[in-house]
Amino acid sequence: MLMRRYGRLPVLFWSQVLSLAFLFGNTFSPNLSTFAAMRCLNGFFGTTPQVTGLYVITDMFPFHLQARKLNIWTMGFIVSPFLSPMAFGFLVARASWRWCYGIACMYGAAVLALIVFFGEETMYDRTLKGPRPYPLPKSWLRRRLELLVGAYGTRMAKFRVTWCETAIVWVQLAWRPHVFGILLFEAMLFGFSIGINVTNNIFLAQPPPVGYGFDQIHVAGVYATPVVAVVLGELFGRYLNDWIMRLSIRRNGGVFEAESRLWACYVAVALYTCGMLLLGAGLQKHLTIAAFIIGWGLVEIATMVNTTVVYVYLNDSFPKYKGEMSALLNLARTLGGFSVAYFQVPWAVKHGALQTLGCEAAIVGALFMLVVPVMQIKGQTLRVRFSM
Repeated sequence: MLMRRYGRLPVLFWSQVLSLAFLFGNTFSPNLSTFAAMRCLNGFFGTTPQVTGLYVITDMFPFHLQARKLNIWTMGFIVSPFLSPMAFGFLVARASWRWCYGIACMYGAAVLALIVFFGEETMYDRTLKGPRPYPLPKSWLRRRLELLVGAYGTRMAKFRVTWCETAIVWVQLAWRPHVFGILLFEAMLFGFSIGINVTNNIFLAQPPPVGYGFDQIHVAGVYATPVVAVVLGELFGRYLNDWIMRLSIRRNGGVFEAESRLWACYVAVALYTCGMLLLGAGLQKHLTIAAFIIGWGLVEIATMVNTTVVYVYLNDSFPKYKGEMSALLNLARTLGGFSVAYFQVPWAVKHGALQTLGCEAAIVGALFMLVVPVMQIKGQTLRVRFSM
């Protein structure tokens, strides 16, 4: 809502300022209650780039490059839940946990500095005769300040959508069948893959016969698995999406249909199912750690490929509502990812990891069969009937 009225840059700037402030609060929290409050507020403001990215990429890049750039951006937020346990797991084993948050503050300050000195407003008002009715100041310092704090965006807001339009569009979008179905499918696939982030940590650290009995250093080392897998998924998805796009355009006589993007979901779900079953068997049957690593890697490669496909599909289906689609998908991913940890660990401990991860793979497979083929067959009709 704010980005459609005031632009991308001021929303990104202020969200990162507030996120960094609450991250400092985490670092110096005197007790658990304060830490929890600071962590919630930090997450609230820190998640903004996960919505801003789709806007910025589609503002800057033409159609044939958007899938590739979205793939790179998606890699950033998928690898983040695994990169910090891997990097800081070694640190926490030998130093205070406050150093982890202190280093995160340094990183956040560096990112904020890059935004301040090099960030540019990518929003271009194509509906206006002149894209800038109010000329920007000639002074570099004043120009930077007006763009960053939102003074220029506030003046431009009267030419853009109203608050009423931005508020009601969420209701208009969320109930559409091709949006709701693909969001539910992605929420489950992404949620289960993030949920195993907690489950795996417990099984790796538990002594035999329950787990592998790894110490903190070895657990941190194993977390390199999803990091490498996400990078491999980015490389694989980059060329897979481009190949599917070119093949679809060639077969349709130069016409591109958004549903052709969904062919990559078939590959992703196949890898996901194999990975979840292998990971569950490895944890329950105490197979070699190689089986655990391969299974986890396959799951994260599939998650990387599928998440990019869903982003690109929704962007192609609703090109006028990129930010709303990004926000809805981010909400679905977040709710799915953080809710799974509440039931996945007790379930796996009581009934075994193979049953737990196998059932989750079956749920994802069932949603895939109910959603993706229907979208490919009826997607064009749904887009025409429920277009905005």
